[in-house]
Formats: sequence, structure tokens, C-alpha cells
Amino acid sequence: MDYYVLIGIGAALSVLGFFLKRMKEEIDIVKSKNARIEINQARNHERINNLEKVVEDRREDIKRLFDMNK
Repeated sequence: MDYYVLIGIGAALSVLGFFLKRMKEEIDIVKSKNARIEINQARNHERINNLEKVVEDRREDIKRLFDMNK
């Protein structure tokens, strides 16, 4: 009778370990995706800052050209 209890506990721990391992793999995948998203977000933020600077420079150039034509 005691052997069945031990077999049941062993089977339960085995199933629990299987699901914990699967969840850990999923969490690792989500973490790596999150890291990639953060890197892309930082890159896009820098691109936006550069584009804003270029647009502001062009705006100033257009203002100067307009003032020269008056």
C-alpha cells in the first residue's frame, strides 16, 4: 500500500516538473522577445530624435529662404 502512495507522489512530481519546465521555456521566450522590443524601441527613439532635428533644420532653412525673398 505504501508503494502506491510513493508511486503516486512520484508521478505527481514528474507531471509538475514537466509543466514547470514548459512554463520556464515560455517565460524565457517572452523575456527574449521583450529584450528585442526594448532594443528596437530605443533604436526607433533615436531615429525619431534625428528626424526631428533634420525637420527643424529644414524648417529654419525655409524660413531663411523666405526672408531672403522678401
